[in-house]
Amino acid sequence: MPNYSYRALTADGQTISGALIAGTRQEAAAQIKSRGLRPLGIEESLAVHAAAKAQSRGEVKKSRSRRIKNQDILVFTSQLAALLKAGIVMSQALSILEEQSENAGLSQMLHQVREDIQGGASLSEALEKYPKQFTRLYCSMIRVGESGGVLEIVLRQLAGFMEAENALRSNILTALAYPLLVVVVGVGSVGVLITFVIPRLSSVFADFSDKLPFMTRMMISCSNLALDYFWLVGLIFIGLGYGFHRLRNSSAGKEKLDAFYDKIPMIGPMLIKAQIARFARTMGTLVKSGIPVLQALHLMVDTTSSAILSHSLRDVSEKVKKGEGLAGPLKETGFFPPMVTNLIAVGEESGSLDDMLTQVAETYDQEVQHAIKRFITLFEPMVIILMAIGVGGVIFAFLMPILNIGNMIS
Repeated sequence: MPNYSYRALTADGQTISGALIAGTRQEAAAQIKSRGLRPLGIEESLAVHAAAKAQSRGEVKKSRSRRIKNQDILVFTSQLAALLKAGIVMSQALSILEEQSENAGLSQMLHQVREDIQGGASLSEALEKYPKQFTRLYCSMIRVGESGGVLEIVLRQLAGFMEAENALRSNILTALAYPLLVVVVGVGSVGVLITFVIPRLSSVFADFSDKLPFMTRMMISCSNLALDYFWLVGLIFIGLGYGFHRLRNSSAGKEKLDAFYDKIPMIGPMLIKAQIARFARTMGTLVKSGIPVLQALHLMVDTTSSAILSHSLRDVSEKVKKGEGLAGPLKETGFFPPMVTNLIAVGEESGSLDDMLTQVAETYDQEVQHAIKRFITLFEPMVIILMAIGVGGVIFAFLMPILNIGNMIS
């Protein structure tokens, strides 16, 4: 049966909106009147057209991606907030987003979410069935927005939070992408020299093996070793990759790796600042949405990507549970600089904790930007110099016997 959205007047003159299921528009009007309301407008939901258009869109959807990305969730959150602000009821808003989505996987998921809501579930309950796309933090904020009647405001806060998170992640990946590309090119160049160039050059000096310079003989030996035992090198790399994967998936191993990353020159300070910015932004968004500090800390423990920070926040949450404030326990962890804890302390005293946390996040976002620029400025020439030394060393090792060919013959 078709879905209808309506606007109606209550007995005290207030205008309300809602949705219902009826066979015809007349039946919908009768249902509204039976509730003691006076209908002002009744419109058939776009959901009724979805089935009719599904077949015509079938071929298009086959070519669409079914993988739901973070950007898809960000766009969905922002658009849902805009539709709810415009006064469109939830089921109709989801139907609109389902129909216009260019991602087949997201469209199918929204269809199921809409059906769950029409079956009596709340939005947070429907979204909790998709933990890969909607985190515990996301669903908790939606639940608070529903219970407080401020869902549209919470959705806008979530959209802003996700946009800032994506920007921070993009900046870090951009900072690491170019240096890693240069390293890969350098290692690949040395690999080509060792496996293809050196074997051909070494055959030229085969008769002078005892008279070759030490550096040339070492290069030839390395090349022969790589060619004769390439399978062993491959197994070693596979074993290292498997061991790293196991280590990363264990709690103790992850904490050790995070501690190692945080101590890497240039990269470590940048990662720590990014973690502080993400913590402050997430806590600020949760507190602003009406979630208690203790509950927000529990959510942060489960959602933070740093094992060290997660362990520290567990201790903080225990102290907050005993009645302590937030700033003191955070300072005792040693993870947060004094500026951060002092601002949080001021926020607690003045009742503006969410604003202070947002200020910390913005400050450290800028710090991360500066750290990225310094990293690229220093790392790029260093990598180029190392590449020049590696490739130049191989070339020089074979120029030496060519320049001394007369002495070797004599």
